[in-house]
Amino acid sequence: MSNLNKFLAELKAKNAKDVRIQTDARTLQRLSHDQSYHKARAPGAVVGVASEAAVSLVMALAHKHAVPVVPFAAGSSLEGQTLALDHGIILDFSDMDRVVAVHTEDLDCVVEPGVGWGELKEALKPTGLFFPPDPGAAACIGGMCGTNCSGTLAFRYGTMKDNVLSLRVVLADGTIIKTRNRAVKSSAGYDLTRLFIGSEGTLGLVTQATLRLRRIPTHSNVIVAQFPTLASSAATVQHLVQSGAPFLRLEIIDDLCIKAVNNEIEDPKLKFAELTTIMAECAGTSADAVTEQINTFKAACGSIAVNVTLATNEKEADRLWNLRKRAFFSAPSLRHHEKGKEWSTIVTDVAVPISRLVDILVATKKLVADAKLVSPIVAHAGDGNFHCLMVVDKNDPDEFKRAKDVRDEMARLALKMQGTCTGEHGIGIGKMHLLEEELGEGALQVMRKVKKALDPKNILNPGKVFLLEKPSKL
Repeated sequence: MSNLNKFLAELKAKNAKDVRIQTDARTLQRLSHDQSYHKARAPGAVVGVASEAAVSLVMALAHKHAVPVVPFAAGSSLEGQTLALDHGIILDFSDMDRVVAVHTEDLDCVVEPGVGWGELKEALKPTGLFFPPDPGAAACIGGMCGTNCSGTLAFRYGTMKDNVLSLRVVLADGTIIKTRNRAVKSSAGYDLTRLFIGSEGTLGLVTQATLRLRRIPTHSNVIVAQFPTLASSAATVQHLVQSGAPFLRLEIIDDLCIKAVNNEIEDPKLKFAELTTIMAECAGTSADAVTEQINTFKAACGSIAVNVTLATNEKEADRLWNLRKRAFFSAPSLRHHEKGKEWSTIVTDVAVPISRLVDILVATKKLVADAKLVSPIVAHAGDGNFHCLMVVDKNDPDEFKRAKDVRDEMARLALKMQGTCTGEHGIGIGKMHLLEEELGEGALQVMRKVKKALDPKNILNPGKVFLLEKPSKL
């Protein structure tokens, strides 16, 4: 009997009420992939859990039988983090979706890992509070912790690590720990919270998160401006960031991305001019504060910008922001005229210091053109992070290779500029080779020692972030 079968037999014998074991082909297939371009990998079984105690039980038995465990909630990762590489189990957290508590007086809340950030946003609306990180629409809190996600609001409020106060975590052997209490600041011991955030499920499994909340701004508005070139838009963003103006969001959408979104808009009157666009959300505690940000934006745009548009109401603001929200999903429409092909989108994720934003965007545009790829560009420009959405034919190995080569060349350019290969999507399996180039072998050895200390049997999401043993060059 295999280790997996021994594990499943013992888990079934426990007859735990908050554990659901599924081995049917349909479920295994459904949880065999994420939103990335990486090849699907079917797990040996899917184990659903509905409580922290259930997670602890499953991990204790998985540790006993050395069965690999891959955490899964929404499956919205973009670098293969939720793929079961070693035919172990998928641990499905989708039933752990409770908002446990909201402490309005302390501006924090306690949630389980299966809570979607969109669902949390709706639950918090009556309190006048919100949780800033806003990644892809389907993302859940567990995965957001795993990748140290961010989104459009990171420019003002920081990334996930800046907005999580405390975690409860189940370790590889089933041990349950908390990383700290709810106080906004603490100097008590090692910062275990940040150790687990960004670890992509390789060190422990988050079962509860205490999140820092912010007050919804009382006044806000959206303003957009269009530019003749990507370089001129990026230069304007650099100026805006360096001015210190406290915009809520500051994004760039290139001309090709506008074209993709226009492809999905039926009414010609609602289509946008296909020019590179800066979008800013101005927000504050007074109308004067918002007006000051709008004036700063207009002044920075100068005479080079065209179609400067200020939203006149909430509906218009939503229409303008839809440009950014639809970017990823609309990108394949740029190639729908090519019949008989199956499309995949390879998403890059580099980030650089703001002073190098123009340089990296201009260089990237050339890399994409030279490789003859179709790739809109969108940027969380305020913090120097941007994404190429390279639309490739799944069945064209040469095109796939060209896209991966561009991804790597972009990352290496970013590293030369003291940037990073991933601003918010994580390493997963797609960027492992770039992690050593970014941090060096010494840093990887420290990570391996931490991994071996917390997960000596290497059962927590194995094969992700880095290899436990450095590959031989022989």
